[in-house]
Amino acid sequence: MSVTRWTVLGLGLFVFAASEGVSTLSGPLSELMPTPRQVVPGTGGVAASRLRAPTVVQAAVPGAPKNVSAEAYVLDITSDGVVITAEGLLGERYARTTLAQLIRLSAGGEIPCGRITDWPRLRWRGFMQDVGRNYLDVPSLKGLIDHMAAYKLNLFHWHLTEYYAWRLASKRYPEIAQKGFYDPFGHRHRGKSYTQEEFREIVDYAHAHGVTVMPEFDVPGHSQAFREAFGFMSMRDKGVEDILANLIDELCKLAPKEKMPFIHLGGDEVWDEPEKIDEKSMTRWAQVVAANGRTVVTWDPGQKFTPQGPRVAMLWGKTQADDCPWFDARGWYIEDYSPFEVLNAAAYHQPFHGETPEARQLGAIFCSWHDAAVGLPYANAFRNVPIFPACVMLGDLYWHGHEYAPAFGRRRLPAPNDPLFAVATDIERRTLAQRDRVLTELRHPFHFVKQTQMRWRLTDADGKVIAKDIAQGSVYPYYGPDKEQNFCHSSTGTVYMETWIKSPTARTVGAWIGFTEYDRDQGRYRSGGTPAQGQWNRFGASITVNGEPISPPHWLQPDMPPGPQTPQVRYDHMIDELPFTNDEWYMREPTPVKLKAGWNHVKLTLPMSRRVNTWMTHRWVGTFMPIAGTTDHPREVEDLEYSSEPQP
Repeated sequence: MSVTRWTVLGLGLFVFAASEGVSTLSGPLSELMPTPRQVVPGTGGVAASRLRAPTVVQAAVPGAPKNVSAEAYVLDITSDGVVITAEGLLGERYARTTLAQLIRLSAGGEIPCGRITDWPRLRWRGFMQDVGRNYLDVPSLKGLIDHMAAYKLNLFHWHLTEYYAWRLASKRYPEIAQKGFYDPFGHRHRGKSYTQEEFREIVDYAHAHGVTVMPEFDVPGHSQAFREAFGFMSMRDKGVEDILANLIDELCKLAPKEKMPFIHLGGDEVWDEPEKIDEKSMTRWAQVVAANGRTVVTWDPGQKFTPQGPRVAMLWGKTQADDCPWFDARGWYIEDYSPFEVLNAAAYHQPFHGETPEARQLGAIFCSWHDAAVGLPYANAFRNVPIFPACVMLGDLYWHGHEYAPAFGRRRLPAPNDPLFAVATDIERRTLAQRDRVLTELRHPFHFVKQTQMRWRLTDADGKVIAKDIAQGSVYPYYGPDKEQNFCHSSTGTVYMETWIKSPTARTVGAWIGFTEYDRDQGRYRSGGTPAQGQWNRFGASITVNGEPISPPHWLQPDMPPGPQTPQVRYDHMIDELPFTNDEWYMREPTPVKLKAGWNHVKLTLPMSRRVNTWMTHRWVGTFMPIAGTTDHPREVEDLEYSSEPQP
């Protein structure tokens, strides 16, 4: 099937036509991520040893839009060597990044000859890591920046402050590093903050890798740690405005504006009475940013203020700002994603949703909040959230873009017979190539396997077929009131998920199995708590393979009721402050499952939870995926065939 990729170019749509698109390519040229704008294959190949010293020509790339021309490049690979054409160092860097990826994709063989012409759709392509709730050590931050740079993400939004901690030390106010913590249960890395020297080290390291750091002091909301440090009862107390103005000024002076052009001041979720302030305080803090020659960024919707210089609104909801450029973060909170959902988001969700004036489309940022405590080691933040697959797939989206297809909810792929299904399979294929041949030295989890080969059918309690040929690893029969996200529009009863799997031999395989998806931003509230020993979830879910029940794992934190939901997204309950262990299916090793030679019947029973909160109905979800390898570094089980029709 021909795959047509779309992207925004200038003021119109440019179709990455089949004659020069991904469907006409093969081998390493067809596996690059992000997807290049244009690839013209050449004849033959060249040894990697011939490509170590490219010739660089400084020149503009024809056709590149002005706002991204500095990042554009042409990469010519011939039997005589490599020529890079770029306007400056940024374009040259991306050409070298593409070349290095081609060499790895070629796995020691010849690198195919050809010409790659490329530039990004969005000027700023970002990722946000919240270290206020959970500290992340400097080596892990550097590894994260390496991974971002490899996939042409160029903005690291560093969320430094939260209810729980103020993570940047101050020489003017040393007490903020000594006392700026709220950690009643001891799982929030109390006492861990970054020295100013470490901060500069990260900014310089990122700059050297083509990544700009955007630090955030989230005020006046999310400020309990700040108040703890100084003994303030309210953000309206005398002295608060002056201290924060001085802290912001000190932050700006830690790096030159060429390396740190944006300062994020938060401004969202001002819910607690002690956090409510007069508009003039926010205006003053924005003045400090402007006086230091920086652009102020705030969450939108958020605290109102009068900008004193350039401003960018970072969208997390319906915008209030129609007079400035925007970063789009709506729907890009990946702590709320399972590993199987990242593919859908990358394939069918477009930044700005096609509704924003192009002049205001400054960039897009996906975020890892991980509100829940991660405990130790710090890198649990990478185990609990699929950050690294998201960098690959959303890096492709932000760089290349595609057709926006609003008909599919984030938790649904289109049917396999839908032409748009090929978009998902193409992104999946490229990501697997990255996993297997480019990211071979990645020491952090890469929770991603092929899922589009799956074929599920759903039936109700009366045996009626609700849907079939569902090609997903996790299936959400009902997800809240949004019918576009649902296979089943009924909110009561029991649903059965069934698939038939053909194995050439009798064998035992590992499998990811799960019936609960925990939020990192709502603790265990939406899940209804953790199951008791001997149960898959709290609502009676079960699974059989060839009629034999599969027992759940031994839970490390069984039978915990949910903590209370509070409007503050701040946890004051011990249950929700316990770090996740083997609660979630991709946080534990695969469950052994016996397959016989020939066809095997897998059946998941999903009783509906009637638990409803102010956000949405509990997620009614079933996950089953045969897995080889470990849960942190999984691979596909080869030679399996799937059907949603009953087999003998």
